[in-house]
Amino acid sequence: MKKETLLPLITVILCCACSSQHSPMNDGLLIADVRSAIQTESPFSMKDDVQSIEYIPLETTDSCLISNISSLIADDDYIFLGNGKTSQVLQFDRQGKFIRQIGRVGEGPGEYAPYSVSNLSLNRSQKEIYLNRRYQSALVYAYDGTFLRTDTAFKESFGHRFLLNDETWALAGTDFVPKQVSPWLLALHNGENRLFEGKAVFPTSVPEEFVCMKEVQANPFEQSLVAFTPSCDTLFRATASGIQPACVYNRRNGTDYYTLIADARDMQTNKAEKESTIQLFSFFETSRYFYFRAILKSNPDRIFFQRLEKQNGEFLSQSIPQDFIEISRGFSDGQVIGIPNDLDNGIPFCPGYTLNDRTCMQAINAETISKLKNKGYLKNAPKALDIDEMDNPVIIIYHFR
Repeated sequence: MKKETLLPLITVILCCACSSQHSPMNDGLLIADVRSAIQTESPFSMKDDVQSIEYIPLETTDSCLISNISSLIADDDYIFLGNGKTSQVLQFDRQGKFIRQIGRVGEGPGEYAPYSVSNLSLNRSQKEIYLNRRYQSALVYAYDGTFLRTDTAFKESFGHRFLLNDETWALAGTDFVPKQVSPWLLALHNGENRLFEGKAVFPTSVPEEFVCMKEVQANPFEQSLVAFTPSCDTLFRATASGIQPACVYNRRNGTDYYTLIADARDMQTNKAEKESTIQLFSFFETSRYFYFRAILKSNPDRIFFQRLEKQNGEFLSQSIPQDFIEISRGFSDGQVIGIPNDLDNGIPFCPGYTLNDRTCMQAINAETISKLKNKGYLKNAPKALDIDEMDNPVIIIYHFR
């Protein structure tokens, strides 16, 4: 991408600042004091935020046997998912009935190479689904499976995109891509097919040819996209009007960490990761809270589920039961690294996909359900979780207060 298409890249002041342990806010910006919080167990309940839970067992037929879910997105009518082992993109209705396969692996028009679809995006108003491909133009299909076009609007490499309004897309940067290819964590793209704003998070001490991003995470919330990469403790929010800090996940990993983690040369030596390093495993957002999952490098078998309240900045942290961690080793839809479900005695609470500000999703496979039952969980679980071990996964939809 030509550099002149971007605004001057701004070095983020908050990369490893905001270290106050006494105030949850700084000039109105929420700050999570992570190191202090993980020293104290402060349990919280999903009842504080979750109003109801919807379980959708996905239909199992020979046409839609799901190995593992690599991507998942939905609207009020349909669920779309990437089937990891087969590279298929499958469509179900909101009751879990299989509708069709979207596109297929191949070399013809509207077809894609195996494992090339990285994630999915929706244009809900136009009833279109975008199959975003790594370093290639996205393929666009109608909800009825008709191939519409190859989307050539984006010349940049990006990891995720989300439609903010009828003409503005928010783009998240790509892992391990040098700065000159994807020189931003977040960018905005308008209907005139051009980038009009980008937010860089790179330390100035790293030479431009070696600057990269690792472990980029992005989640939509309302009409925004929030993104994070470890070279900076600040999570940024892209809206149609611009890109601003959303909150600070203040890990206090040390100045060297934030420099080395953004330096491609450190991939061989891995000097950035020390025993004291705190890693952000994932995050998502609801109307009332930010949720985080964190790992302490010195003890990778101890993972924390955390909650930052938007109104008053209260930050609570509790460790995840070891049973949940052991069960979660494996594919993405076997993951239950969350907190116990105290609402309906169902699956541990750890949604990984966002629909909107009041709805998140979680996918759970039959094998994981069986493992939980074998360890004594799910004794009074909803009947929708009574599935055979060869059945397709269950989609769990959390409706928030």
